[in-house]
Amino acid sequence: MGVRRSPPPALPFTDLPQQRAAKSLSSRRNRTLSPESAQPDLLDWQPPQTHLSVQEIDAHILEAVGFCPASGEAFLYALMDLSYAQTLMEHGLPLEDQLVFLEGKDTVNELAELPPEQEIGILRVRRRLIQAWLEPHRDGGKPCYVLVSKQPSSG
Repeated sequence: MGVRRSPPPALPFTDLPQQRAAKSLSSRRNRTLSPESAQPDLLDWQPPQTHLSVQEIDAHILEAVGFCPASGEAFLYALMDLSYAQTLMEHGLPLEDQLVFLEGKDTVNELAELPPEQEIGILRVRRRLIQAWLEPHRDGGKPCYVLVSKQPSSG
């Protein structure tokens, strides 16, 4: 017994072109997004820096007794409670606390004014490593530097 097959159905829209027009490809290449409509790449986003790591700024705690600053201007010093200085060494320097740093000779003068029974820690950091986050300030007429949160300038 033979199987009867019907002819295949006719395709709709037989009069359509077989390939796309070339102008649609070129117009797609020439199209540029305006800056307002361009979405930022979220994978490149970096959160704002809130702390400086101790290793990054070469920070050390020095004893107040017999303190003698290094010659030159390579280091800055912050006077603080010894326990707070140890906390900073564990967690890094917070940029929002506005830590006050002094040059060596000013640190010696400040130490002379403090009572000897107070447990003072001296946090020493390299000036060039925190320079981008420093702002000049005056504390009671004395020059000092304040550590602030801002994006460091490159270069």
